[in-house]
Amino acid sequence: MSDFATSFTAHNIRLDDGRETYPQAGWTTDRNPILLACARILRLLYPDGIAGRSIVDIGCLEGGFAAEFARLGLHATGIEVRDSNFRNCMIVKSGTNLPHLRFVQDDAMNIAAHGPFDAVFVCGLLYHLDRPRRFLEDAVRVCRRVMFIDTHVASVDPGSAEKIYNLSPLTENEGLRGRWFPEFGDISEAERDRLKWASFSNPRSFWIVKADLLETLHRLGFDIVTEQYDCAGDIAKQYSPGGWRADHDRVLITAIRSQG
Repeated sequence: MSDFATSFTAHNIRLDDGRETYPQAGWTTDRNPILLACARILRLLYPDGIAGRSIVDIGCLEGGFAAEFARLGLHATGIEVRDSNFRNCMIVKSGTNLPHLRFVQDDAMNIAAHGPFDAVFVCGLLYHLDRPRRFLEDAVRVCRRVMFIDTHVASVDPGSAEKIYNLSPLTENEGLRGRWFPEFGDISEAERDRLKWASFSNPRSFWIVKADLLETLHRLGFDIVTEQYDCAGDIAKQYSPGGWRADHDRVLITAIRSQG
């Protein structure tokens, strides 16, 4: 058992000395199907090679995706605000010989102060924001070519996700349709830091209707906006009723500037 078992909660990164940060996962982050799906798109966009291209992982949690992007040859930046998660990012940085991997402690809403980057990776973050449209507008400004967004979305008609996550009735926020998701109540900053998979400061978050998210990305300047299914492993199982992505309204949206 790794000595990181009590601090890491999600990303199982194999460090250079062979230790794994979260062996309970049963597999390492380099095999994550979301990572592999994004890498395939990057290789299509950059047929001469992705080495030296830049990517930012916004809200990088424990740094696993950023580290694996760096191992693929990308100049990878992970941005994480929560102290407990950022400490884990530093463990990953010190435990890997990846000169082109760096971590920055900052709020995701400050993304406009960073970059630019060839690619922007937003996994497990958008649905933890109460101003997701403002975030997207700022993230687009630092994105040269492609943005990957793996996120929950809201459905127009109530379904299983509304019950699972106690979502609000359909409403509007920032001019977009969606549903509110409760994050936490009246708790201290220290307690919020321990909620590693929650929002950082906003007590509720807004899940955007998928069609509105697609249209927003298109209006923000991406002329190719698509949903990518090869992130799911078993596509038929994941996207059929009873499958995790189907029942939890989870999607991977890939938005591309065809002329980058």
